[in-house]
Amino acid sequence: MKWFNIWWAVAIGWCIAIAIATRAPFFTGQSTESLFEFPFFNAEIINFLARKMTHLVAFGMLAVFVWLALNKLGGHKLRYYIAWFVATFYGAVDEWHQSFLPERTAAATDVLIDSMGALFFLLLICSVKQHRTEKHRQSKNK
Repeated sequence: MKWFNIWWAVAIGWCIAIAIATRAPFFTGQSTESLFEFPFFNAEIINFLARKMTHLVAFGMLAVFVWLALNKLGGHKLRYYIAWFVATFYGAVDEWHQSFLPERTAAATDVLIDSMGALFFLLLICSVKQHRTEKHRQSKNK
């Protein structure tokens, strides 16, 4: 298992956590809406935003874990594309899975949000790496 590293275990564990959260009744829209009862705010809007932010972060983190697992590819752009694809594909599979659960609804927009979360987190990694490379290059030239 030369290709395996700890980040694959983390990525697979994260996928399992997403699947468990999908099946848990606590994470349904109706359940989470009761958590956000504020006197001056519309609970439905806050609930919607909280659930969509969860999609962004959950699938953004999945993309990061897959990107880290693909360290054998080095800094190659393919590493970013594969990480984005895996997170987006798993988002689609998760939504498909939700279509079979009576307390859930599947939404193509959620797959889009999952994909955007993955893209955002990967762009953040790329930006940080470029900044560090530039900083290192500047310190070498001094």
